[in-house]
Amino acid sequence: MLHRRHAPLFAGFAPVIVAAALLTLAVPAGSARAQAPGAAPPAAPVAAPVAAPGLAPSAALAADGYTVQGVKVDVSAANANAARDQAIREAQVKAWAEMYKRLVPNATTAPKVSDNDLARLVQGFEIDDEKVSATRYLGSITVRFRPNAVRDMLGGAAQQYVEPPARPFVVLPVTVTDGRPVLWEDRTAWREAWEGRPAGGTLVPLVVPDGELSDISAIGVNEALAGTPEALARIAQRYNAAGVIVAKTELPSGGPDLGRPLTVEVTRYAPDGSKDQQAVNVKADVSDRTADFLGRAVTFVTAAVDESWRRENTMPTGPEQSTLVRVPLSSLTDWVETRKRLGGVQGITRTDVVSLSRYEAVVALTHRGDVERLRQQMARRDLGLSRTGAVAAPVQPVQPGMPPVAQPVADWQLQVLPRGAGADLLSTAPVQPAVAAPAPLSGAAPAPVGGAVTGGVAPGAPPRVLGTLPATGPTRY
Repeated sequence: MLHRRHAPLFAGFAPVIVAAALLTLAVPAGSARAQAPGAAPPAAPVAAPVAAPGLAPSAALAADGYTVQGVKVDVSAANANAARDQAIREAQVKAWAEMYKRLVPNATTAPKVSDNDLARLVQGFEIDDEKVSATRYLGSITVRFRPNAVRDMLGGAAQQYVEPPARPFVVLPVTVTDGRPVLWEDRTAWREAWEGRPAGGTLVPLVVPDGELSDISAIGVNEALAGTPEALARIAQRYNAAGVIVAKTELPSGGPDLGRPLTVEVTRYAPDGSKDQQAVNVKADVSDRTADFLGRAVTFVTAAVDESWRRENTMPTGPEQSTLVRVPLSSLTDWVETRKRLGGVQGITRTDVVSLSRYEAVVALTHRGDVERLRQQMARRDLGLSRTGAVAAPVQPVQPGMPPVAQPVADWQLQVLPRGAGADLLSTAPVQPAVAAPAPLSGAAPAPVGGAVTGGVAPGAPPRVLGTLPATGPTRY
């Protein structure tokens, strides 16, 4: 059989443009081949992706939550081309089944989709490895899905789904031996286990740093253990990551003791400063060797990270809705902190600034699900969402004879809470809709919420969209 191996899938359109420019140059054998479903095979291999300036090389190759890597296929047909075409379709069907089970809690089987639906779901594929004979095709294929198409499909097939992170997390494997923590200095067995883990198959995409000089300069072992925000931000930026995961374990100098359980302390840091901590205990099997034991520990840790993310980011399906909220401000720092924490709420797909002054901001939050679910998601990011009791007062129209029109008001208030205080809100009773008596008609504008007009714009005034904040929840494509 002819054996071929190809490079990973493109990270974006920039590498494709670079590759097109390099088509006239000599391209070495074994370069990547990527194409959209149904497209003709490329006439010549294209160049491997080039990392963006300032990013680590592996950052450009990291997969996202809507990519399924390493789908195995083994197909026989009348000829090599027919076997290859059948294998590609089979890989896409298998990848969809894996994607569905990854995103839908407690799912057993994925709903069957037609060829047309499958073509709408799949954005592209990559042949990682293949062996071809006259009638048989063996290969490993990576399939990338369109996020919005997957969300729409899940909306008709499931009641809720898990929104994966838009970018991978950086994993920092820390080994403590004889009281001395090690991250970069030595090549430990714990780090080798992480580097040798199988690609794909996880809800939260993970990338292990290369350990180059830039990595060492970005964060040290003590900064990783202490969770120093500046250092975490540097290493996350280097790999274009959504956050950092520190996986610390203690190992004797001679390797793990297979007769004792291994405990891994896992801390996941989000960009907004929040963190999730858990301990993972792993026992060795009778037939385990050191590499097998540590490899299984890595599998247990990744499963625990996935489950933690699943608990926090399970979202309802259905149409999006918008909720108008007030954000009291005492300083510019309050607004910056609010923006940062809102960016970590996966349920929010869009944040439009309606009005902004020195004292408050009024924003329209676009989200899936009801407001109570949004409140719970915000509480996990230490944000409090509560009723203000405001009502939409009818406003006398400017033109005589026209009926009064009730202008929208922000009847919800958003408050930045101290770190860790959001956990108390998760156990409180759901907020109930406020019922207010109708306001009398008046020729004047409605009274502003809170009794003050902010920057000449009362919260009861018609919305004026001033801009859109970037949302790091479900990325819109």
